Amino acid sequence: MCGLVAFFRSSGVVSLPTARRALSALGHRGPDAIGEWQDEGVFLGHRRLSIIDLSTGQQPMHSTDDRYVIVFNGEIYNYRDLRDRLRRQGASFRTQSDTEVILEGYRLWGSNVVNELNGMFAFVIWDRIRRVAFGARDRLGIKPLCWAMNDGVLIVSSTLEPFAGLEPFAALDPVAVRDLMTFDYIPAPRTIRKGVHKLEPGSRFEWRHDTDQLTIDRYWSPPPADAGMQAPDEEELEELLSRSVSRQMVSDVPIGIFLSGGLDSSLLVALMARHSARPVKTYTIGFAEKGFDESAIAGRVAAEFGTEHSVLAADELDSNALQALITSLDEPFCDPTLVPLYSLARLTRDHVKVALCGDGADEVFGGYEKYLLGESPARRWPMSSAVQKVLSVLPWRPRGVDHFYRRTLTPRQQIRYRYSRYGNFPIYRKDLGQLFTSDFARQACIEQSFEPWERYSLQYGEEVDTDGLMRVDLQTYLSENCLVKTDRASMLASLEVRVPYLDELVLDRILPLRSDKKIVRGHLKSLLQPVVRRLLPRQVWDRPKHGFNVPIDARLSGSWNPLVGKALDWGDENLKIFNYPYLRGLHRISQKESGVSNELWNPVVLLTWAMAQSGQLIHA
Repeated sequence: MCGLVAFFRSSGVVSLPTARRALSALGHRGPDAIGEWQDEGVFLGHRRLSIIDLSTGQQPMHSTDDRYVIVFNGEIYNYRDLRDRLRRQGASFRTQSDTEVILEGYRLWGSNVVNELNGMFAFVIWDRIRRVAFGARDRLGIKPLCWAMNDGVLIVSSTLEPFAGLEPFAALDPVAVRDLMTFDYIPAPRTIRKGVHKLEPGSRFEWRHDTDQLTIDRYWSPPPADAGMQAPDEEELEELLSRSVSRQMVSDVPIGIFLSGGLDSSLLVALMARHSARPVKTYTIGFAEKGFDESAIAGRVAAEFGTEHSVLAADELDSNALQALITSLDEPFCDPTLVPLYSLARLTRDHVKVALCGDGADEVFGGYEKYLLGESPARRWPMSSAVQKVLSVLPWRPRGVDHFYRRTLTPRQQIRYRYSRYGNFPIYRKDLGQLFTSDFARQACIEQSFEPWERYSLQYGEEVDTDGLMRVDLQTYLSENCLVKTDRASMLASLEVRVPYLDELVLDRILPLRSDKKIVRGHLKSLLQPVVRRLLPRQVWDRPKHGFNVPIDARLSGSWNPLVGKALDWGDENLKIFNYPYLRGLHRISQKESGVSNELWNPVVLLTWAMAQSGQLIHA
C-alpha cells in the first residue's frame, strides 16, 4: 500500500514547500520510498510500501511514450492478464509492476480502464498533452481518495492528513460531526473538514486545465437483485473462493492473515493452506473478558491447518496509547474495534508486510442478523404517534424509555433506530438534540440525520427489504466503516491488508443473487455453510455468531477513564458544540454501572482528535 498526493493549478505554479509538507504527512502509508514529479502547475507525490516489483516499481511513473504520469495506491490482481492483452494491442512495458499496467491501459482505453481493473485501487493520472487529470477509486472503496478545490487549485490525496496544515480547510463540518455521532463514521462524500470531500467508491473524476472544472461520475454500483440468477453449488463456490485467495496471495514479500476464529477468516486460512508451500502465518487478538475472547477457537483453527500462529493481548493499549492512536487518524472514527485491530496490525507487521482479512463476507453473503429486519420488522404498537409526540415535548427523558419507544416505530423507522448510534429520536441516549447545543444542532441539521443512509436506500425503492439492506450496507457500513477501519489501522502500522471476499470474482457472481439465495429460512450465510462445515473444525461453525467486539463499558470505566475526563474538560473549555452536563452525566453512569458505551465514546473520540488538531482547527 502507498500514499499519494497531487496538486493541479489552472494558472501559476504549485508551492513546492507546501506540496512536500503534504507528501510528508503520508509517510506512514509508504515508509519504503518517496518520489515526486512536477511540471508547470502540477505536482505529483508518492510514498511507497513496496510489495510487487520491488526494484523497478518506483512512482510517480511515466508511460512508455512519456505522455502520462501516475501515482497509485493499491494492488491490481489481474495485472498479468491485462499486461498480456495490452501487449497484443501494441503496448510495451519497462517494469513488472501493476502500476504500469494502469498507465498503458489508460493510454489505450481512456477512462474505461477502471472497468478492466480487478483489485483495490486509488490513483491519479496526468495527461501532459491534453493537460487533463484523471483519477478513480475501486468499486467498494477499499482504498481511500480525497479531494478539494481552492482558489483554482485541485488537491487530491489518499487521506486527510495533507489538508491539516492548509488554512482553507481548518473548519469542522457540522453535518459531518452529526454523521459521526449517528453512524460512528462520516459517510462519503463528506469529511470532518469543511470543503474537503471523499471520492465515493466506484467513482472516477476528470479535471481539465482549460476549464478548471472537476467532473465526477459513478462507474459502478451494486447490481440489482436478479430473480433468475441461480446460486452457485458447493463446488463452484469453493473454487471461486480458492481462486480469489490464490491471486490475492501474489506478493514479492512475506504474507499472513488476521485470524479471528470466526467462519470468514478461518475459511480463508483453510484455502490459503492449499496455495502455500510453507505454513501460513496467522495472527489473533485476545481479550481478558471471556465473552469477547475468541483466541482459543482461533488457536484450534491454527492447529488444524498447521499455521505459524501468534496471539496478542488486547489489554496492552492504555489511556495514553489510546489517545495517541485516535490523534493519529486523519479524521475521527468511532468504531471501537479500531483499537485492537491496530494492535493486531502492529503485531502482524513485525513478521510480514501483507495480510489477508475476512472483511466483506457478512455484507456479500448475508451474515448480519439485522438483515432479517427487512423480512419481519417488529409490530408497531397502537397509539404510537401519540406516544412519540408526548416524548418529543418532555423536558426530561427517563432512562430505559428506549425499550418501548422502538415499538412505536414504523418498519422504516425501526431500521433507522437500529442502524444509528444517535439520531433525531426524542428519547434518552439516542437524541442528538440532547447531545448538541441548540445552536450546533441547527447547524448540523439533526432532523436529517439519516439522510446519508436514505440517499442510497431510496435507490432500491420506498419499501425496505433484505435485498435493499444488503446493498445499502455495501455502500455505507462496509465502505465507510469496515474498510476504513482496516485501511487506517493497517496503514498506521505500514501493513498492506487484502480482502479476498471482495475480489471481483466473488462480487460478480454473488452480488446479483437475491437475498433468499443467501439467507435461507432465517439461516445466515447459507451459501457458505456447506463449504465451512466440510473444511473447518466443528467448533468453528457449530456455535452462535460471535462478532469482533470490544468490552467498551469496562474500558471506559477502567483503563480508558482518564482520557474520558481529559477530553470532556478540554471540550468544555474549547469546543462549544456538545451539551457537557449531559455528557458528564453519562460519564458518571459509566463509572458506576454498565450500559453506557458508544453514546459517551463517540463524543470522546471527536474531542480527543480535536485536542490534537486544536492549533489548526475551528468549529464554525
